[in-house]
Amino acid sequence: MKYNLWFGIVEDGSVKKAKNLKEMFRTAENQSPLPFNILEFGLKVFRDEKEYYRILRKIAIEVAEEEVNRELRREDRYVITLVKALESLNETINVLNEKLEDIREVKESEITEMFQRDISKLRELRRAVEKEIESVMEKIAPNLSEVARPIIAAKLLEKVGSLEKLARLPASKIQILGAEKSLYKALARIKRGRRAKIPKHGIIFQHPFIRTLPKSKRGKMARFLAAKIAIAAKIDYFRGELEEGLAEVVKNRYEELRRK
Repeated sequence: MKYNLWFGIVEDGSVKKAKNLKEMFRTAENQSPLPFNILEFGLKVFRDEKEYYRILRKIAIEVAEEEVNRELRREDRYVITLVKALESLNETINVLNEKLEDIREVKESEITEMFQRDISKLRELRRAVEKEIESVMEKIAPNLSEVARPIIAAKLLEKVGSLEKLARLPASKIQILGAEKSLYKALARIKRGRRAKIPKHGIIFQHPFIRTLPKSKRGKMARFLAAKIAIAAKIDYFRGELEEGLAEVVKNRYEELRRK
């Protein structure tokens, strides 16, 4: 027998859960508000209160998780789009700056002033895009944002395609994200019996804790940072809660290397 309950459809002992939270909190029969006594409504099917609440809890958790994952995927795509826009803005600003310098070498004119105004507007837009990236990343990946910094974290996410994929990567892979071409070239040279320098870092080199250290210490810091980024991404994806002290551990390691 088939029953339309407020949290899904029950037929021949199996339950087809509601598609989303909004559907879950409406009765499937007529889309009217919930009946006053929802337990009584459920017991018409399950006959047993313990079984009713077991099924209800299971479905509520599954539907809530799907809602969270759906929202997370949407925010992932938004951040990735913003990062690509930021990269295009940086390229455009750099090109226009070069052209502005070329023009200035020849002559100061009204065109030069127009170039300057447009470059200033693009810089304002870049700041706005960066601020939005930071806001979204701090919401969907607080630990990653704390450890790697929001913009770097967003670039890592854009590189792999989603927070889920980043959370499943080993630290060794995270360490060289963005330096794949250099790595493949180095490996190809090694296979041919030639000497080659294996890259120690990719995108994460932009982190001040790496680029401000002497070259001899950057590799150690990159490995340590990549390991903590891997942990942060996993916490953000699987738990979604801020882990106090994780970023402080990274800072302490940086200070330790800087003093040596």
